Amino acid sequence: MKGKKKSRFTKADRVILLVLAAALVLTVFLSNLPSARQSAGQEDASHTVTYKDYLGKKIGVLSGTNMEQAALDFFPGSEYVHFNGYPDMNAALESGMIDAYLGDEPALKSTHAAQPQIDYIKERLTNNSYSFAFRKNDPAEKKLRDQLNAFLQEIRADGTYDAIDSTWFGNDEDKKVVDMSGLTGENGTIHVITTSTDEPFSYIKDGKNVGLDIDVTVRFCRAYGYALEIGDVDFQARIPALESGQYEFTTSMNVTPEREEAVLFSDPVSEGGIVVAVRASDLNGGAEAERKGFFQGLSESFVKNFIRESRWKLILQGMGTTCFITFFAALFGTLLAFVICRFRSLDSALAGPVSDFYVRILQGTPMVVVLMMLYYVILGRTGMPAIWVAVTGFALNVGAYGSEIMRSGIESVDKGQREAAIALGFSEREAFYEFIFPQAAVTFLPVYRGELVSLLKSTSIVGYISILDLTKMSDIIRSRTYEAFFPLIATALIYFLLAWLITVLMEALLARVDWRSERNRKRRAGR
Repeated sequence: MKGKKKSRFTKADRVILLVLAAALVLTVFLSNLPSARQSAGQEDASHTVTYKDYLGKKIGVLSGTNMEQAALDFFPGSEYVHFNGYPDMNAALESGMIDAYLGDEPALKSTHAAQPQIDYIKERLTNNSYSFAFRKNDPAEKKLRDQLNAFLQEIRADGTYDAIDSTWFGNDEDKKVVDMSGLTGENGTIHVITTSTDEPFSYIKDGKNVGLDIDVTVRFCRAYGYALEIGDVDFQARIPALESGQYEFTTSMNVTPEREEAVLFSDPVSEGGIVVAVRASDLNGGAEAERKGFFQGLSESFVKNFIRESRWKLILQGMGTTCFITFFAALFGTLLAFVICRFRSLDSALAGPVSDFYVRILQGTPMVVVLMMLYYVILGRTGMPAIWVAVTGFALNVGAYGSEIMRSGIESVDKGQREAAIALGFSEREAFYEFIFPQAAVTFLPVYRGELVSLLKSTSIVGYISILDLTKMSDIIRSRTYEAFFPLIATALIYFLLAWLITVLMEALLARVDWRSERNRKRRAGR
């Protein structure tokens, strides 16, 4: 008599599935909640909203900008929330995490045109001019600045600038292209640093650099016989990138007395000021825009984030950069870790302290600081491409952590193994490579696998040194679509798949080097 067939799922399995389903439903529910905050405008539709209505509320500010001082001046006693870019502030404002944020008026005009649910109070807190910035106390930079000033005067006089301005602040997307032809380069190459989330001044469209600042820069380079290379960093890293010597000038920024002490500004490229961005419903007293159905919104969002302007290519490009840095950093870092590990075993009084010093320095310094020191201070004037600076920095970090992982594995092998090998006539070198290290590898490879996965995830900070990796490309897409869901989900999924691939490869390597495996037992028996 056949026994009763057991249920495929146990009670524990059913509980787990129930919890996972509940978590999914809760995530969807929370992501579709309307804003919990009541706006100033909704409280009294007849009231004219001013910045004073937001005193004491949560105010978003861009880190490393003059908006921080404006927040202190105009919103004393308010809670300040710092962000690295407009995409994050827009998402925070729309979700109700902040009540308002400070931004440049030209940028917020573009934001409102693309995202009507975000508007701004027309009253300016400050009046500012926006100018290109050059290195100070450098005759060559001053000459270049003077050339640019002469060019700006010329295009203002003949009406070219007005046409440029109307294009980038207009609504005709077909006109918003930059002609990169004619950059002959007979007078050299100009390296310009920008922030590609600063629409309408500098952003990515159809995979290419566009914007008012980029348009002016390209026309200038064409007129003076320069070739052009464009780098991309977060706003607060622009001046350090300029001072490193890697770039001749940066696209426009607010002119402030503090910045004038550090850089040399051109004549103004455009005018504007700091204003307060708020939800559109705060200004008109109306209800928030009607939400679309979940699946309809999901479909439209997918097309907007990946299909339109072939933005999926940005994701692939960023993924390629991330894989490149991870692979070569892991390769060189592993070799360095092994060298340091062997260096410790030298018959020298200095080997241990020197190795310890190197390891402690790398373990005690945040990786983003290591990268920025390498790029902006140590290697800034060598001309080394940013991607190889990143490989160098991460390889140094892997070398430090990996050497400790390897050392712990080697020390876990019984010393009798070495003595037995020597007694059998093997040399010290043969004993290490034939017996000690293979056994140690079985111990440290599972831990080393985690180190390589951490390396992969750590590469997400390379945007600080002008590298368009996977995370940076996600930021660029968010800056154009003003949506966070799909870019972040896609980024997270790709990192997960890459981490899984690393795990699979490391498990295959472990099976190959494990001296206890069936494959290796047969190989030894067949000698």
